[in-house]
Amino acid sequence: MQSRLISIRGYYAAYFAAMGLIVPFFPLWLQQRGIDVAMIGVMSGLLVAGKIVAPPLAGWLADRRPPGGLRMMVVAALLLAALVAAGWLVAMPLWLLAAAILLFGLLWAATLPLADQLSIAVSEAQQGSYGRLRAFGSMGFVLTSFGGGLLLAGERVAALPWMIALTLLLAAWAGVGFPSDSHHQTLARNPRHRPHRGLLRNLIVAGLLMQLSHGVYYGFFSIHLGAIGYASWQIGLFWVVGVLAEVVLMWRWSDRLHAAAPRWVLSICLLLAAVRWIGTAAVTAWWAIALLQLLHAATYAAFHITALVWVQRWAPMGRSAAAQGWFSSASFGVGASFGMVGGGWVISESGFTAAWWLSAAIALSALWFVRSMPSSVTAER
Repeated sequence: MQSRLISIRGYYAAYFAAMGLIVPFFPLWLQQRGIDVAMIGVMSGLLVAGKIVAPPLAGWLADRRPPGGLRMMVVAALLLAALVAAGWLVAMPLWLLAAAILLFGLLWAATLPLADQLSIAVSEAQQGSYGRLRAFGSMGFVLTSFGGGLLLAGERVAALPWMIALTLLLAAWAGVGFPSDSHHQTLARNPRHRPHRGLLRNLIVAGLLMQLSHGVYYGFFSIHLGAIGYASWQIGLFWVVGVLAEVVLMWRWSDRLHAAAPRWVLSICLLLAAVRWIGTAAVTAWWAIALLQLLHAATYAAFHITALVWVQRWAPMGRSAAAQGWFSSASFGVGASFGMVGGGWVISESGFTAAWWLSAAIALSALWFVRSMPSSVTAER
């Protein structure tokens, strides 16, 4: 089992190493190609639009997969995604680049909910900790966001597609060592919690709204920092601060989040998200931005761990992969893509301050959907 856990850690490290390149530097790569801010929002939205379709479909197939199907799906999707990313380097008209970005998003998005479902099943069976497995992904993100700030400064950002392709090839290599399907299916059975479709729907909507509120951050935070005078390497450091906070929370408090009542954890995370976005609109000092970045531990890590754990617990038996796919589709697909596209439009029309305040309002609106969730874990057991 230990060797299988190493494979899962390696997958997360490489997968999120790619994300550590894409999130801070993909908008800058597009900007270098002469694409304006509104179209950058569209392109960034297309990058994650694949997460609307791919995760539910991948989850549906995973719940019905043939022997060896899980590993085959993960490895094939990652290999193809690496090939498409390398293809971005070819000179092409804007519409063709948009199609290539969308295809990459579809392939890239297909594998993460499958790995998450597997990791949470391992954690629920007490054979590992989801937070500690997932923390390796955050470490990969930190490495490439920091290194990318140095390696991709200025004109060197043109090499971004090659670096993305390399990290995805490493993720595919790790995926070959995933646990066997029979072992995975055994771990996925969790009799401790009953299915609850109403709560699952509310959780999916809350996840959508939380990621919608992050759209301006993921799509335009780097450009926002550049506009107020920060250099590329400083932008990379700000991203690193947020992810280091995420790693600490995942490593030290993941098990406590598994045992915590979802209403309180999710409510606190949403309130802190509103504080974070309002603060980002108001401050320019490096130390204040760094302090706000520490809130990523709550707005992403704590919310993400809690949400995925309860998706698994409230999912119908034998449909946990599909449930994780639908959550991923709604939050990281619909929420993130609409947040980026809408964020680009709001910034173009009204500026960054209005976009950050709107993000805060969206986060607060999600409190309505978590208010009916259990305030005690005992009742759900």
